[in-house]
Amino acid sequence: MLRLEFLFTLAQALDDALVKAPPMGYNSWNHFGCTLNQEELSKTAASLKDLGFLELGYRYFVLDDCWMAKTRGVTLEADSNAFPSGIKDFGQKLHEMNFLFGIYTCRGVSTCEGRPSSRDHEEADAKAFAEWEVDFVKNDACWDPDCGPEQPTVPGSGICDIEGRRKAVLRYQRMKDAMNRTGRPMVHSLAGWQPWFAVVGSQLAHMWRVGADVKDWDGVYEATRIMEQLREYHGAQGWNDPDMLLGSSRGATLKLTPLQSRAQFSLWALMPAPLMLGANVLELSPYDALTYSNLEAIEINQDPLVTPAEVVYHNCPPYPRFVMGQRADGAPEFELHTNGVQDPGVVCGAHTAPNCPACCQGHGEGWCHGECEWLGERGNGNPDDDQNCVLSEKAKKKPAAENNPNPWQRKDLKESSMHQCQQVWVRRLTNGQVALVAVNFASKAATVDLPLSQLRLPWGDETPSILWDVWHVAKAPEQVHGHLKLALEADGGHYMLKLEQKSTQEDLPAKDFKEVSLRASLQMPSDPLVNGSVQGTGTMTEFVMGGFLPITNDGTGAWSIFALLLLVPAVLWFCRGQSKSPHRLD
Repeated sequence: MLRLEFLFTLAQALDDALVKAPPMGYNSWNHFGCTLNQEELSKTAASLKDLGFLELGYRYFVLDDCWMAKTRGVTLEADSNAFPSGIKDFGQKLHEMNFLFGIYTCRGVSTCEGRPSSRDHEEADAKAFAEWEVDFVKNDACWDPDCGPEQPTVPGSGICDIEGRRKAVLRYQRMKDAMNRTGRPMVHSLAGWQPWFAVVGSQLAHMWRVGADVKDWDGVYEATRIMEQLREYHGAQGWNDPDMLLGSSRGATLKLTPLQSRAQFSLWALMPAPLMLGANVLELSPYDALTYSNLEAIEINQDPLVTPAEVVYHNCPPYPRFVMGQRADGAPEFELHTNGVQDPGVVCGAHTAPNCPACCQGHGEGWCHGECEWLGERGNGNPDDDQNCVLSEKAKKKPAAENNPNPWQRKDLKESSMHQCQQVWVRRLTNGQVALVAVNFASKAATVDLPLSQLRLPWGDETPSILWDVWHVAKAPEQVHGHLKLALEADGGHYMLKLEQKSTQEDLPAKDFKEVSLRASLQMPSDPLVNGSVQGTGTMTEFVMGGFLPITNDGTGAWSIFALLLLVPAVLWFCRGQSKSPHRLD
């Protein structure tokens, strides 16, 4: 009977109008980790509002792991050291600032950091969340004995086969139902880390993670390889979530270069994916501020057509193909087709190899680690006798890739040597325009020669197109003889373009003038360039007018803001009530 009820409830996708567009907001994890502090978090919220991000749509302010005390009562309770005034009071202060309040829990026996979870307490915790006027619940996946890493005290753990997947889905279903019974609308965000959650995601939640945490440029690349396969499960009833935006500002635990952070934002905006800031907002660089406040990119992300983007060009190596479905009892089916990909081999510690003898080839027993072990006593073997390095007994019991309980990733396929390539993503918008993002993942500059026919433009590839450059980069792309030539810098070089059918009239419709006021107070270091990102002080104004403010991909263009400050009054006077031509690149 339980399985029949489970199937009936799963058959109904969430359609409560909470997430008709991808959610936008901030998450505390990448900056604060497990050291949450009410005072610093309040400063972060105030800074987000003062910078203008709340007005731009970044509404959700989400506390991640460690907001709760180390022991629980009837419900989860706030850590009194981190939140001396209580969690409800903190949420009320966020609401007074017009933010929406987000909180964290987990389906496992504890959270990822070992704090109490909501497992077997879904009803009580959901009621508490509603009483605290929570608007967003992130539901993690750590330490689930049915579908998670091995736990020594739990026999049979350390695998996530189809029965484990069914139980994991049921756990999330219990929290979803408990939240619904409270009567309070709350976004349910799953952090299940597996591509197969896309199959059942919209039946359980409003957004769902589909891979491992994105911690670096390699992670950005792998997230794109996962997302490109999940288009059919992506849309207005829920969103595949490739993880947070890293940013490039100093002070955060995880970050990218400025060029890479803007490339990640461009990709996430186009997909379209949830835009959850993970940067250190208190030390946000002008470059990151301009990246995340670009109105044209945000409008593309929030476009009501919500058609998922697709990859129309890439020269990247093969990646495993996901074959997914749903069993009659609601369990997600998940198979991997190699798609020409070689077996990942073994993990030798810090590197991978085709087999254990190859782990230490030329290096001796000191390189025989991870899934491999050295036969006999170390230090007594011939350093050239690689055959002494063999697969460990534990590794022999490792589950098949489809049943891997750990966050989905292929370390061997996301290494730098495996993404010396470029991608082009395309998406249609409601106004008849087509948006495009091209990214270079390689360590050397590259040029993509893209036939317009591959874009499948609604007006055909023979009619000339107008290109709107979202980032106003210094070097415009060329459009020659039905081809688009995109010159991309190394390690994150990118374009974000909007294409539109060229009018036969000489005078084109004027674009709306948009102003974003970034009331930033950012520390000025002695060196204006810190880790490649510009740091500055004072009030900044970005004019998103299709080319008025050129901002180069290396971040140095942000300095033009300060030179323009003296011209702001004159520009505002001139532009008020005036029309202007678009930033034409044709």
